Amino acid sequence: MAANGEQLSVAEVAATLKTTSLNVMMHIKRGLIKGEELDGSWYVSADSLAEYQRQTAGQANPQLCKSSCGHGCSTCN
Repeated sequence: MAANGEQLSVAEVAATLKTTSLNVMMHIKRGLIKGEELDGSWYVSADSLAEYQRQTAGQANPQLCKSSCGHGCSTCN
């Protein structure tokens, strides 16, 4: 996980991003943030969350690529 070992629960990440836990899980599935399951619960790397926030800074509602490529291809529209 994070270099410093800091892990955040999916609920904490959802609150930080002002979204739902399900949306955070979809972000993990699509590889937009790094997460892992530990003892039946999912956690997100604090470094990964910070990087995601840096990449999406200034976007009112970051759109997710429908094909999961994340590069703004034609399927993202």
